[in-house]
Amino acid sequence: MRRDRRLLFAMVLFSISLIAGAIQAWIVQAYIYHAIMGSWEQFAEFFGVEAPTSGPNAFCFDYCAPKLPFAAGWIAITAFVIGWITLAYAWWKPRS
Repeated sequence: MRRDRRLLFAMVLFSISLIAGAIQAWIVQAYIYHAIMGSWEQFAEFFGVEAPTSGPNAFCFDYCAPKLPFAAGWIAITAFVIGWITLAYAWWKPRS
């Protein structure tokens, strides 16, 4: 009896989702850390986002934080959903 390759594909997608989710959690942790410390320059330089204005003559009256990079989050979500769909399809339509 041979194993269905769709199950291996689903396992690979779940692994990709796990890794991308861990990377996104690390990005969010760095975002929160820099928000608390108020040192957006290092965060903005490392992740390539625009830092809010700072200094004695700079004022910020709006949302005073850079955008959260969420590419790894979207990769995790997409890989998880496609893996789940592949797993469900392999369950309902098994190969004989």
